[in-house]
Amino acid sequence: MDTPEASAAWVAEQVAGELRDAYLTVAAAAALLERTGAGSAHPELRQARRCGEDALDLANHAEQLLGGGIRRLHERAGRADVTSIGQVAGTLTVSRTQLAEVADRIAGLPDRLRTAERRLRDVVDPDFAIEVVTEQWSRAAEQLGLMTASLTEAGGALTSYTDRLTGATS
Repeated sequence: MDTPEASAAWVAEQVAGELRDAYLTVAAAAALLERTGAGSAHPELRQARRCGEDALDLANHAEQLLGGGIRRLHERAGRADVTSIGQVAGTLTVSRTQLAEVADRIAGLPDRLRTAERRLRDVVDPDFAIEVVTEQWSRAAEQLGLMTASLTEAGGALTSYTDRLTGATS
């Protein structure tokens, strides 16, 4: 498809990709805002949370609209089978790779927290009760371990599904 329609579809696909990246950034910012402003009834914080949620809803709808237009252009060009098994497998592979990268990054965090705990115990004034801090950090390390296991399991499930989808295993 080497036409003005193809060029337009390519631009729309690029916009959709940037929109997905922006969506993830806004979702992360909204989650951070939710944690930071938890329990606050301040009207501006509530407004910021609502605006973030609205932005995510709008981005989701815009991506659906973009996808619909892209599909129509592909259909017009005779590519009614816009999503092939190879494309799905490729997308799943990208997702699996991203999950594995995050799991690898998260996997080292519990040890770093334990190191921070030891350092804290070594230098803190004996009159300061650090048990609360170290207990929270210990629980956080456990949660990060569970998160790593969950991400690893998700990656394994995607690998298995992709292999079955592509016929790599039966």
